[in-house]
Amino acid sequence: MSRLLRVELRRLWARKVTRWACAAVLVLVALSTLVAYSTARPPSAREVADAQAAFASEQAMWEEEGEQWVADCEADAEAQDMTPQEWGCDQMAPSLENYLPPTQTFVPDAEQSEMMLGTGEGVPDADAGAAAIEEIRASVWNQWGGLGSLDDLAMLLVVLALVVGVSFVTAEINSGSLGMWLTFEPRRRRVYWSKAAAAAIGTVPLVLVGFAVLVGGAYAAYASFGTLGDVTGATWAEVAAFTGRLVVAGAVLAAVGVALGVLLKHAAAAVGVVGVVAWVCLAFGYASGELQRWLPTTALTAWLQGGSVFTIQNCAPAADGTYECAPVDHVVTTAQGGLTLLGLAAVVTLVAIVVFRRRDVS
Repeated sequence: MSRLLRVELRRLWARKVTRWACAAVLVLVALSTLVAYSTARPPSAREVADAQAAFASEQAMWEEEGEQWVADCEADAEAQDMTPQEWGCDQMAPSLENYLPPTQTFVPDAEQSEMMLGTGEGVPDADAGAAAIEEIRASVWNQWGGLGSLDDLAMLLVVLALVVGVSFVTAEINSGSLGMWLTFEPRRRRVYWSKAAAAAIGTVPLVLVGFAVLVGGAYAAYASFGTLGDVTGATWAEVAAFTGRLVVAGAVLAAVGVALGVLLKHAAAAVGVVGVVAWVCLAFGYASGELQRWLPTTALTAWLQGGSVFTIQNCAPAADGTYECAPVDHVVTTAQGGLTLLGLAAVVTLVAIVVFRRRDVS
């Protein structure tokens, strides 16, 4: 088995699609670094001066008419049967920060973190404590910042791993080389596992190095402008944990790619099926209610981000005969997401093994 694995690893890295995937990672890093440079730049002196002038003008108007504005706001709040605070009457005073262009940091500062924690849509359900939800939302991957923006790019890396796994098998099936290879090694189960293991192991450098360079490029961009924020040892520990989970996810999806390649025989069909499943989950997942917990996209997000929160509407009949609905937050933990992802991968792999042992590969 070890010799088979070494042979398959050499084949994997000799394929053009693997080299194109490496080139795609380099392009992704370049574009990400350019975007980071554009978002890391603090306001220029001209922008600060313009903001101060606009703030001074608004402040003068506030001093003259502010009391009347607040009174009108409170009257509107009373008409809507809401408190002035709920209507925002206590936030009407002009602030200089509202006129300055938004400044993004590599890691969100304490004020930005508090703002993010205050954006929850609903109350936690009985099994999901408020502390658990706040901890998930406080993660740098769920907040507005340079490091958090790398989350979506990390998803592209695992998609590349899946594409490499798919192409690794479909190219050999369509060219006939897989049938030729089975004349030298007729034990199909060993052949399948060697290819799945090669795809999983061989894509680790692609994902690991790719994400490391992404983080390094973003860090350099923000460091050049002095907008890193509060970067601590805990931050790098969270980055390291995310990277480890990302590598595992990439390896699992590469093995899933091999399974889909065996089942569908064509790379376009396999990638298309993955795209359709992802689109259905994202477009109609909210309508599935608590079944969102078991969706592949939810599982992948929870595994990568150290947990995920989804919201459903809990509706109950009111005293007047109508229905009242309130948003309720549900938590998917890291372990739940990882086990769900692993279970789905195991099912697809077992089906692929059965098919591979019985079906003609020509």
